[in-house]
Amino acid sequence: MKRAASLVLAASLTVSTSAFATDPFQTSSHSITSPANEFWNIYGLGWHLTGTTLSGTRSNSSYGGNTAWNEWDALKFAWTNDYNARNAVMGFVQGSLVNGVTTPANPTPPLEQPTGYVWSWSIEERWPDDCVTPEKPIPPKRCEDAHARKGSFHYDQVPAYINGIHLLYLWSRDATFLATMLPRAEIVMDQYLLGTMQGASGLLITPGVENQGDAFGRPSTYMDQLRSGHKDGWVNASFYSALLAMGDLEEAAGNATKALAYRNRASTFPAQYRAELWTGNRYAGWRDVNNVRHDAGYTYVNLPALVRGLPTPAEADRVLAWLDSPAAATVRGAHIGSTSVYQHVIAPRTNTAPVVTSEWDYWSNPDPDPQTPEYTEIDPRRYGSHFQNGGTFLWVAYYDIMARLRYRHADDALPKYQRMLTRVARDPNSLAFCDGFLWCSGPHWAQNSFGELNGEVGVNGEFPESGLAVLPLLYGFMGVSADLQGLHVAPELPTALVSASTAGVDYRGSLRTIKVSRGQFVEHQSEAIQATDVGTSLLTQTFLGTGPFNEVGVQVGSYGVDGKAFTLSLESSNNNGLAWSPVATRRLTDVQDNAWVYMAVPPQGTGLMYRLTVRDPSGSLAWWRNPSSTVWGAAFQGSTTLTGDFAFRVVNAPQSVLLSQPAADVADALNGTLAQGFTATQPFDRVSLNIGTHFTSTSGFTARIFRDNGEGWKLLVQQVFKNVVDNSDVSMNFASLKPGNYLLEISEEVGTISWYRGSTSNLGPNFWASQNNVSLPGNRTFSLFRGQYRVEVPEKGVDTTVLAGNRYTMTN
Repeated sequence: MKRAASLVLAASLTVSTSAFATDPFQTSSHSITSPANEFWNIYGLGWHLTGTTLSGTRSNSSYGGNTAWNEWDALKFAWTNDYNARNAVMGFVQGSLVNGVTTPANPTPPLEQPTGYVWSWSIEERWPDDCVTPEKPIPPKRCEDAHARKGSFHYDQVPAYINGIHLLYLWSRDATFLATMLPRAEIVMDQYLLGTMQGASGLLITPGVENQGDAFGRPSTYMDQLRSGHKDGWVNASFYSALLAMGDLEEAAGNATKALAYRNRASTFPAQYRAELWTGNRYAGWRDVNNVRHDAGYTYVNLPALVRGLPTPAEADRVLAWLDSPAAATVRGAHIGSTSVYQHVIAPRTNTAPVVTSEWDYWSNPDPDPQTPEYTEIDPRRYGSHFQNGGTFLWVAYYDIMARLRYRHADDALPKYQRMLTRVARDPNSLAFCDGFLWCSGPHWAQNSFGELNGEVGVNGEFPESGLAVLPLLYGFMGVSADLQGLHVAPELPTALVSASTAGVDYRGSLRTIKVSRGQFVEHQSEAIQATDVGTSLLTQTFLGTGPFNEVGVQVGSYGVDGKAFTLSLESSNNNGLAWSPVATRRLTDVQDNAWVYMAVPPQGTGLMYRLTVRDPSGSLAWWRNPSSTVWGAAFQGSTTLTGDFAFRVVNAPQSVLLSQPAADVADALNGTLAQGFTATQPFDRVSLNIGTHFTSTSGFTARIFRDNGEGWKLLVQQVFKNVVDNSDVSMNFASLKPGNYLLEISEEVGTISWYRGSTSNLGPNFWASQNNVSLPGNRTFSLFRGQYRVEVPEKGVDTTVLAGNRYTMTN
């Protein structure tokens, strides 16, 4: 796990070599595969660290094993029973104490909450924030002043109990488990959530006077230093999922009437949630008993709400735009002065504005900070120094990535995922702290390589839910899910991945490996051994077109800095390289370090010689190379031949034509904007535009795709094309976009550019052409394509093809 001094392939930093390690994930990108598996072994399965390597000991920190973690544990392990993980979680959920259901008939002390309340802690009805332990029967004065030796009632675990049952049943299809747990879930839902918490008619309301969300209230959730309560956003978003879950569980049990009742209640809930908590660009954290909204920009509330499906597409766009905008500057921690919501890289901040004193419960505050004497011991921890006030939790990344997949697309989600994995890999201890938790042995440390302290970021120890952050690969990009109809595979790979697979998937007690791929390699050299700096030179790689292809890719390193840009071009030769003809050239932007980058090209045949060129980087950039490669072709730096070959791939990604408008009797010159509006009734992941350059070879433009989200045009894709071939089809590739109304626009011309138009074309009322926002007759010359995926499940004899946006279903 040693780090080189200069350019480092992130994947090489962490490699599980121990015999006990489980590496379920494989992808076409080593910089994702290796750190994802290392992440799963540490944060998923919970192997201890001995120094900087995995030991042979697992920790109970693999699981929450507690009521507040029931849904998280199920989400983390429902898909696998590796090391008996799912069975263990089913045991935890079955053992959860529910008043009047699984509690003793005459408990001591007497129960405080009514029937159906799920205990806040595994062995206590209240959360253990009374600071009283057998070893310390007298709590610290600060905690005694705050809580008077009495813990707080929490409420997030109540709907989470039902959600955990639902996930475990869908994956296991254990009839005995359903028969045991459904009656319990009905009591929790009907008597406590719909009854005691008044969820039958509106948002859940925390009962009693202790959790009213005001300056005198107690913490009501896992976020145990925030005085959230009354109508809590996090609790209520989970309640929405619980209503839908109950519909499924009742249907599985044959109770159609009950299922319909729960689903009908769920259908009315998003509007109520919106009315109570929506602020204009996000949901507030809670609304207190005095009808006041409390909003410090709580990402941990908003992102799960998106993943659960509460907002409209337009509202989700506003939430994601807020996350991509500056936040309040941090005043403490490792990133003082930062306004980036993603200052910790692994996940967005927990909140984007400081928590005020009246919203902070100081029960576990440290001693006052002598550097800021104006703050007393009851004030919030300094903004940026605590994971509940400007810091972050690793698990929040799961919801961030899944929300972007649900409401945007995979190319928007993957950079967050890649950066999270790379950040973990670049720390010699994989970001895990070692300061008293049963997670590691040897010297203790409480600060990571980026200056972040344990307490500023929540990663290991009491945060087993951190393991969720790697699972967007399975649940999101691969699209693996279970419902009452079966086990589904609905892939949504980003352009940076050609394939992904997961082993050890356990559905109904039957193990399988699921692999999805969006194309096949026609030719490739995929080993990254040595880096060649681009600098001011041209780096080129030749290869032979041994089969049809429509995409090329290269792997580049950006020296630990994401967001670089470079120009990639493809040329062809029919005379063994004596003369070259341009095929496609793009300016590739926002490049992730050590990632594969792919460019669509017009469909190519066989038999020609080709040349890839990387040039004009925006900063330090290298093209990875394997000096021992013997594939057909050669690598060059300028005119100098290099040993081996650069890392390159030639891909044939099957496409079906959704729409083609070939008519072209007018050439509209680009001087401002040229656009084409269209409606996509199916998902699509490629478009081509027929462009003229008036005999020039150095002209270019920027192309953008916007989607109508109900409130206006939202930018989804932007690509820069250079050295466009005259009268050619210019191809754009991107992660699959959902059906809807779109605008394809080109602008920012370099040289002379025209986009052809068929002036009499009539594709329908939702199709139109425009120039500088003025409508023109007919439609532009363009085509729309839908990709397809190969789905393989060897253990089940499955090898089939599904169109993008569709799914393959297994029932066994």
